[in-house]
Amino acid sequence: MKRLPTLTPSQRRALLVIEWVLLIGIVGYSVWRAKTPPHPLGKETKKREWNGNAARQYTYAVEETPVETFPFDPNTADSTTLLRLGLSPWQVRNIYRYRAKHGRYHKPEDFMRLPGMTNEQWERLKPYIRIAKEFQYVEQTTLQTSHQPSIKKAEEHQETAVAVPHDTFPRLEKLKMGQTIDINTADTSQLKMIPGIASKRAARIVAYRRSLGGFVNVEQAMEAIELPDSVLKYMSVSPVEIRKINVNKLSVQQLMKHPYLNFYQAKAIFEHRRNKGDLHSLDELSRLEGFRSTDLDRLRHYIIFD
Repeated sequence: MKRLPTLTPSQRRALLVIEWVLLIGIVGYSVWRAKTPPHPLGKETKKREWNGNAARQYTYAVEETPVETFPFDPNTADSTTLLRLGLSPWQVRNIYRYRAKHGRYHKPEDFMRLPGMTNEQWERLKPYIRIAKEFQYVEQTTLQTSHQPSIKKAEEHQETAVAVPHDTFPRLEKLKMGQTIDINTADTSQLKMIPGIASKRAARIVAYRRSLGGFVNVEQAMEAIELPDSVLKYMSVSPVEIRKINVNKLSVQQLMKHPYLNFYQAKAIFEHRRNKGDLHSLDELSRLEGFRSTDLDRLRHYIIFD
């Protein structure tokens, strides 16, 4: 205002007011534009609408890949071949996982277990599954036929062949009626002499005897593994020192290792010791939760209260 010396003081004040009004108007308009959303028919909106119309105008339909049916081997078919057959990508991945984990498909029915296989797919693909000969199981008739030449050659040279006993290893002689084996001291080879007991049953009886602490009657052998009743007449039990467990010293996990104590019984013993002190007799043990009279009859030979 100092550059306008011809204006009077009142005129200068009027111009100053006008400048402030213009400045406030510009600031107010800027704030209003910043807070007001763009009009739906604005420039950007019209541009987006035009682009969308153009895109819809020039969109082309993509044809779906037709499903084909032709002979294939699921053991050698690649992913492209399997997809052409109408299988989904995740089914193709399952086929590759099956090959890596289980080896190969040996018969068409193995392919039927493919996850996601529908009846429609199976009926369409079943007649076209071809399992190569090297992936098929060997049939017994084929095996016998393949060995025919060697059998004939063996017959031709039978006269000059040296006689070899059929039993390379001597057979284990079984017990006769009236003979018994002490199951408290016998090892697996001796137990296999009992008719009806082989390696698996003998090993289970010995392992059960070890965890139990010894047998007090022959019927306990039946607890180790299922046995025919006829084997009991070949068994006997000698009086041996039974290995007993101290119920006042062992933890829950240690008590549970005995075949005649389960988790709930072992926990009841532990809780009684912690809350009321040690146990001193079978009568106290019978008052704990989970102990029946039959349990006490079995345990009386295997526990102590020292």
